[in-house]
Amino acid sequence: MLQVPRRVPWRDERRTAFFAAQLGLMTAYAVAAMGGVIASWTLDSFLATGRAEFPAPLIIAAWQAVIGGLIYLAIAGAAYAWHSAQQAREETARAAQAEALRARAELAALRSQLNPHFLLNTLHAALGLVRRDPALAERALERLGEVLHYGLRMHRESLDQVTFAEEWAFVRSYLEIESLRLEERLQLRLEADPETLPDLVPPFVLQPLVENAILHAVAPRKAGGRVAITARRRGDHLQLEVCDDGPGMPAASPSPGAGLGLRLLRERLALLYAGNASLSLQPAEGGGVRATIELPLDREAVSESA
Repeated sequence: MLQVPRRVPWRDERRTAFFAAQLGLMTAYAVAAMGGVIASWTLDSFLATGRAEFPAPLIIAAWQAVIGGLIYLAIAGAAYAWHSAQQAREETARAAQAEALRARAELAALRSQLNPHFLLNTLHAALGLVRRDPALAERALERLGEVLHYGLRMHRESLDQVTFAEEWAFVRSYLEIESLRLEERLQLRLEADPETLPDLVPPFVLQPLVENAILHAVAPRKAGGRVAITARRRGDHLQLEVCDDGPGMPAASPSPGAGLGLRLLRERLALLYAGNASLSLQPAEGGGVRATIELPLDREAVSESA
């Protein structure tokens, strides 16, 4: 009976089925209790008199069924209370872990954005454009401001979710800055289905994949490389994909998620979505790496535990 809360959990959207199941279980327990009393008293009568008959009025058996039902309600109520308390403790622990991981992810993203090399390269590229193309230099500084503002806003407001439109705009600003630095060495293809823009995602869910692709597949190569970023819906999931044409995954590390950003992202997704989200890295056709994130669609909240 103590396993009933796990097998018949309470769900707001299935109240009728829940109460029907509980009524059935209570009835079964009451009938079993009444049957046990009848069987035991009949056995006692047989052993004492040699006649197999129930030596008491049937009302006694009926009252035993009522008592059995009450006993079931008491034990089931205690089991559900214990189960709810355990779930509350687990959710509190998950929320604390998610909060710690969110803070670490924010700091990792801010470190990336405030990295002296990133800032110096951006400012150097903008400085070189001041005389040659002042409008482009101004746009570069505007994009830098947008990137820094997004990171600082996430850190200041402690947001657990943003619309994908906000994350997409952030990544586009980041890529525009990298395009100024890498110039024609960075070839981009960006595709986001309009229907994905209102969907809710954790902040910094896409940027670590983009940064990883540029860092390992484009920046080290004299000829540069290509990075394709797509966002689409697949059934009841939002699919985000970052694909590059770099050297691919090293043989010694079949899952190149050892970087802090990717490691934090894996852990955050596991906590925020309770195992319903995934991050996979696989060899891309023709070389390179394909990183894919699958997030369950949820317009209300990323996770109750977050």
